[in-house]
Amino acid sequence: MNRLARILGNRLFALSTLIGIGIWLLVVPALTGGLGANPVEKLLHLTGEIAIWMLGAVLALSPLRALFPKSRIVAALNRHRRAIGVSACIYALLHLAAHVVYEGGLDGLLRSFSKPFIWYGAAGLSILIILAVTSNQFSIRSLGGRNWKLLHRLAYIAAALLVYHQAIAGKGHWHTGRWLFFPLASLQLARITKQLFMRPARKHRATAILTTVANAR
Repeated sequence: MNRLARILGNRLFALSTLIGIGIWLLVVPALTGGLGANPVEKLLHLTGEIAIWMLGAVLALSPLRALFPKSRIVAALNRHRRAIGVSACIYALLHLAAHVVYEGGLDGLLRSFSKPFIWYGAAGLSILIILAVTSNQFSIRSLGGRNWKLLHRLAYIAAALLVYHQAIAGKGHWHTGRWLFFPLASLQLARITKQLFMRPARKHRATAILTTVANAR
């Protein structure tokens, strides 16, 4: 278990995995003709899916850390939160690039804004860009830790916007949304439940300590 945690916590391993996902799902099919009759449309869908799933992975890491604070594997994965989040933004930008090609250029992209789902996608992408740009120590120092954390909670809004964007674009197909929502909601509910149960226990321990100190006097 410790060895697995060391492997998962290795930055080179994380970087190789994040890049490897793109190579395996995008580059290899493109080179081998595995993207079908309309490769641009296929790339459009794949890049969007990867971006949403990576964003979902980032959102799952915080509650997992709260639920399993002593888990070395969870701690190792949490070291890569920023890298995964930035990767989600990169794949979202690739999704935008594929959409530009799919629409026939920038003029086609501008015309596509007549469709409501484009606005949701643009809003979600804008948030991801802001979060990616501020995913560094300089931004944390400049904004302050508390403000930085509040800013990065916009990731939840970005996820909702992008899932809705995908569902409308896919004519109401909520498959990805369901697969993301229920696990994330369950993790958050479990974290909140744990916090509610731990508060009385902490209060009891604090009272016991104060009582012990008072008796010692």
